[in-house]
Amino acid sequence: MTNIEARNMKMSKNNLEEMSCFFDKRAESYDRHMLDEMSLTEFYDEVERCIAMDNGFAKVLDLGCGTGLELERVFKIHKDAKVTAIDLSEKMLEKLKQKFEDKISNIVVICGSYFEINFGFELYDLVLSTYSLHHFSSDEKLALYKRIYESLKPGGRFINGDHTVKSIDKEKFYIEEYKRMREKQGTEYGFYHFDTPLAIETEICLLEQAGFEKINIHKQWENTTIFECHKVQKSCIAEE
Repeated sequence: MTNIEARNMKMSKNNLEEMSCFFDKRAESYDRHMLDEMSLTEFYDEVERCIAMDNGFAKVLDLGCGTGLELERVFKIHKDAKVTAIDLSEKMLEKLKQKFEDKISNIVVICGSYFEINFGFELYDLVLSTYSLHHFSSDEKLALYKRIYESLKPGGRFINGDHTVKSIDKEKFYIEEYKRMREKQGTEYGFYHFDTPLAIETEICLLEQAGFEKINIHKQWENTTIFECHKVQKSCIAEE
């Protein structure tokens, strides 16, 4: 049984929990859970390596920033980076502010849904998301990826490290299981904490549809993939 299956099985025994409430309850122990219990230090090391492959960034958008585990790596590479950090959980953002007290003048903290917040046009050198987007459908992700693409400056990058599955069949299984739970519990549409990761091929297809011209798989594990997606400079596109 994979980690995703184990988590979903545990959640299926209880009522679906709204995303913000789920993470508010776990903010205090979140870093310990991710680094110690989930053993994700290697994952964040690889995120750092991917970020460092192009350290000429100044403005960063972090989607689903949580307590800022990935921002520790951002500021390690570029101590003066200007960051916009978005998350649904007020408690998580409180932990982030405490953690980066000496950097708070460099961070714009926004509590809300990144599906509803305006990212602007060509503002960012780097958009970053880690372990945040695996709760959403293909349609939701495509709309988000298009907005991420628009928010990037030409030459900018979108780095997404997240849960993935190895087959379309597995992808469909999790989506159907989520639908079954919602119908059983009579929950309306909303953001609930249940894992519905997509297959790698689906993710690449969505990213291409969103406009990304160059998509690399930086690192892949059993159930996690780090995607590095480029918005190519306009001059480069013209030459091709």
